[in-house]
Amino acid sequence: MASDRVRAAVRALVIAAAGAGGAFAATRGLYATALLAALIAVWTAALNLVDTGRQPPPRPSPPAPLLADEEDRRRLTAYLDLSPAPLVALDDGRLRVVNRAARRLFGASDLVADPPAGLVTALSDTRPGRTATIDISHDAVVRSFALATGDLALSGRMTRIGALIDIDAELKAAEATALRELVQVLSHEIVNALTPIASLAETAVAMLDDPDPALPKVREAIETVARRAASLHRFGESYRALARLPAPVPERIALTAFTDDLAALFTTRWPGIAFTTDRADAPAHLLADPDQLTAALWAVLQNAAEALHDTPDPRVTFAVFALVGQTRFAVTDTGPGIPAGDQPDIFRPFFTTKAKGTGVGLALARQILRGHDGDLMLAASRPGATRFEASVPAGTTG
Repeated sequence: MASDRVRAAVRALVIAAAGAGGAFAATRGLYATALLAALIAVWTAALNLVDTGRQPPPRPSPPAPLLADEEDRRRLTAYLDLSPAPLVALDDGRLRVVNRAARRLFGASDLVADPPAGLVTALSDTRPGRTATIDISHDAVVRSFALATGDLALSGRMTRIGALIDIDAELKAAEATALRELVQVLSHEIVNALTPIASLAETAVAMLDDPDPALPKVREAIETVARRAASLHRFGESYRALARLPAPVPERIALTAFTDDLAALFTTRWPGIAFTTDRADAPAHLLADPDQLTAALWAVLQNAAEALHDTPDPRVTFAVFALVGQTRFAVTDTGPGIPAGDQPDIFRPFFTTKAKGTGVGLALARQILRGHDGDLMLAASRPGATRFEASVPAGTTG
């Protein structure tokens, strides 16, 4: 029936618009939820109008009743004009506007004589159920849109429908929020990294106050402080622009000295936690960016230490071993374990279950390791045994 065709057409067009907002919100973490809700409300209103249209209206016997096709067209146009998202149609390679929002955006009543560069191609190439992003100039201002598509059978042929969701304002707001959070998080991480360095320096000063100081131990402590302070400085400089994680600069790293430094920092920062280093199957060297790898492994070690709060027998084991084509680091703690419901989210930026946590440590660690063509994963988690494993390509070993 004609009203059924109207229902199908409205459903395809408005759901395409809602899909664009929803998909973009899901993949980008933006604030399109309100827009999606608005579109769903539009769809509900449209359904109600269609259902109302099915009821026999009072018959004042109009002198010139509309033809069914013309009535369907006018009803469909009225419904689609309710959508705040511009809706367009690609018909035999020509771009047509569908609703009021699209007519305002393109300044056309039907056929768009000079469509924006790339829009026709994007409409053709973006399959239904997928989204794309496109920039469109309007009133001398370039705005970003999320594009979602759907196919609709009209007059016996398929027509590609596109819904455009203006994401420019949301994108700018999200970028500003992310920037503020990144500044706060990096400040917190730098302070956390400085704490064991300061503690180790104080230990060295205390040893020097001894009437007969153990100079080799003092020297070892000071050298560790110097190396880690230089590492932190270089790492901080790389992030000053707050743009992206810099590409790693691989160096040949001696595993013994590298793990000894991490062990010294850990035992100084958390003296109440028993710390064991297992290098029985470790290679002598590996190829990696020492500053970035230190930051990544320290984040995993810190996560393990924080999980041991109020644990009767707090222990952490840090193992390094060689596998075919890779070097693997394993950090195991005796904490209560990670709840199964939280495990899928632990590497998501800013996800945390800790009162004072930032939710950045594990996400940053994984990003660093993947930048080395390696990875970080949760290998196992149960009460008394949670194990994270990090890997990097073997590189230079021996």
